[in-house]
Amino acid sequence: MRLPKQKMKLEYFKEEGRGLVATEPIKRGEKVLEIPRDAIITVEVALKESLLEKKKLSELQEWSILATFLAETAQSLSQENSSKYRFATYVKALPRSTGSVLEWPESDVRTLLAGSPSLFSALERRASVAAAITEIRANFPELNEKTLQWAFDILFSRLIRLESLGGNLALVPWADMLNHQPGCEAFIDLDRGSSKVCLTTDRSYEPGEQVWASYGQRPSSELLISYGFAPAVGDNPDDEYALNLQIDEEDPFASAKVNALASQNIQAFETFPLRLNGYPRQLLQYASFAMCTPEDPSKVDELCRAAFVDIQAPKSLRNGVDLARGLLASKNVFKSKGKRGAVLGGVQGEIAVREMLADVTRDALDRYPNTVEKDKGLALGRMPEMPEASMWIGDASTAIKSSMRSVCAARVRVSERRILAKTDSEVRLQLRRLKSEQMNSK
Repeated sequence: MRLPKQKMKLEYFKEEGRGLVATEPIKRGEKVLEIPRDAIITVEVALKESLLEKKKLSELQEWSILATFLAETAQSLSQENSSKYRFATYVKALPRSTGSVLEWPESDVRTLLAGSPSLFSALERRASVAAAITEIRANFPELNEKTLQWAFDILFSRLIRLESLGGNLALVPWADMLNHQPGCEAFIDLDRGSSKVCLTTDRSYEPGEQVWASYGQRPSSELLISYGFAPAVGDNPDDEYALNLQIDEEDPFASAKVNALASQNIQAFETFPLRLNGYPRQLLQYASFAMCTPEDPSKVDELCRAAFVDIQAPKSLRNGVDLARGLLASKNVFKSKGKRGAVLGGVQGEIAVREMLADVTRDALDRYPNTVEKDKGLALGRMPEMPEASMWIGDASTAIKSSMRSVCAARVRVSERRILAKTDSEVRLQLRRLKSEQMNSK
């Protein structure tokens, strides 16, 4: 299939890999790409185009259906029947490697992400993909494990959620060559008027400039896990440290608290984002409820309502595999509506939850194995040059890949440590003020 004439061409960039640059002036707000709808791969298209048994294929999860179709098409490239696959040319042009966490040796995952909450996310990602591959091969043993892992890797780094197409996931040839820039507000979506996939630019471009798209508001840790890169420290306004809080299983009121939270559609395990510009007050409210010790167990429900009154259920925008390009990055974060609830226990409660948060941030900082100075030095390291033959196919020597991982992982660690240090400093300042006010009121 032929794409319409484009105002961009493919080039290689040291930091981002392959990307698109303007070949002629592009205006702000202009619609570019214009990829026909029949040129994209959705779950529906994969089911229709696949030569595998349709019933078995349709029973898999959406991501597994797409990965199976990619792997099936990729394996056909070395066979005589590749002409039967409409998307063979597109699959042949895909990179052999993305640098995502699925490709890392497990020793690198555990070493480079040590101390970071992204370690759990990376291990969970690898485990979920391994389980999906096992399920796929149980139905289609002719598909080999290595090709399926490559297919999932491609999906995590290139899949787009098209909101105008009912939120359907899709692989969009050419559009998936656009690189992400933090702070960019240009999104890829289906234009309902033309039924073509377009990028509406958020700025103008001159010939030779790289054209950017947004993959969503994603912290550097997520960009590294899914896409194999991390922006330089300080370049990503969406950076955050994912702080997990939960009801202590040994709390004598644990069961009552879990049930009370459930009545408010709140989980017993929640994740809150710490950022350079602060943290959500709901974190303190949750902590105050988790820490409370009522004299009367029957008061647990009442305390829960006091802490979370008029707060909507946590809106989860992310799940184990729902990390496709173009989605907003997030956690289970509370959205306030009307009254915001309260930190339980008055001023003493405000002090107690901040003391807890100060301890948590200090403990989190202590978990990173390297000194801050060493991590900063690694984060400032030069990205290695890729041989010309390797850069276009996205593959390189083990030494080059290892060096790139090391630099990017250090950037993530430094970004997280900056946030933790700023949070720790701010919380301790708040504690001094609260204790001073408490003393003066006596």
